[in-house]
Amino acid sequence: MSSDFILRTTSISHQMDFPVYVVLPGSGVGLRFGSPTPKQYTCVLNKPLFLYTVQAFHRFPWVHTVVVVVSPDDIFWVKEQLKKNNLTRVRVVAGAETRHRSIYNGVKALRDVYTGDAVVLIHDIVRVLAEESVIKDVALAAKQHGAAGITRPLTSTVIARDSDGFLSESLDRTKYLASEMPQGFQLDIINTAYEKASEYDFEFGTECLHLASKYTGTRVRLVEGPDSLWKITYRKDLFAAEGILRENLSSIFIEEGFTNQRENIMSSIAEGNLKVIQQLSPLL
Repeated sequence: MSSDFILRTTSISHQMDFPVYVVLPGSGVGLRFGSPTPKQYTCVLNKPLFLYTVQAFHRFPWVHTVVVVVSPDDIFWVKEQLKKNNLTRVRVVAGAETRHRSIYNGVKALRDVYTGDAVVLIHDIVRVLAEESVIKDVALAAKQHGAAGITRPLTSTVIARDSDGFLSESLDRTKYLASEMPQGFQLDIINTAYEKASEYDFEFGTECLHLASKYTGTRVRLVEGPDSLWKITYRKDLFAAEGILRENLSSIFIEEGFTNQRENIMSSIAEGNLKVIQQLSPLL
């Protein structure tokens, strides 16, 4: 496979008329994942999971900078991985003990580079499937309204239990939505929200959109997203992610006229041929 194919496929992207930055929080340990290795560093097709997410944003020329927030102990190793994969528009900063504190560290890392009309996208580092159309929808909505987030309809009814373990309430799921990622903000808005946030918000809060609404009065625009926005939470999710990544490669071969080479290339990937995987990874 020629390098011309790689470049041609990865350059199909349109510019935005305002700067866009990305913050990827990834300093958690992933207790539900059930592994001594944090899920963001688990290998899929011979590559750490977090690299797929970084590359998904890095391939868009209109993304100015990607900020990866990791545990202080992992900074050197993460930088080495980024260097090996030629990911140049990336900053690595130290995370903190809670999710919101880590995200705020990522936002603060942009203070010396962003302009007043900038938008920052916050995205889970283990959501490896970042479609350009979805990302642009959120960025454009955030630019227009100040803050925006992707949502999906609830597929299960949400119930509450009392202190004795019995059903106390059942919510009408048609009135509620699942909040997904990415979420986008005018950079001044999310920075102000964090400056005003309470210690309780930093310790127990989970929703960035709520902080923007609560502390800046911003009306948050909700954008319905596709069903490919799930994040890797449990070990079984790795198998689904690997299957989707393989399927994406298969689609690329067919669309680009590489059908005759598809079987040989896919066999190389299945066998862990690192050279082939590194060559194709920007396409994922």
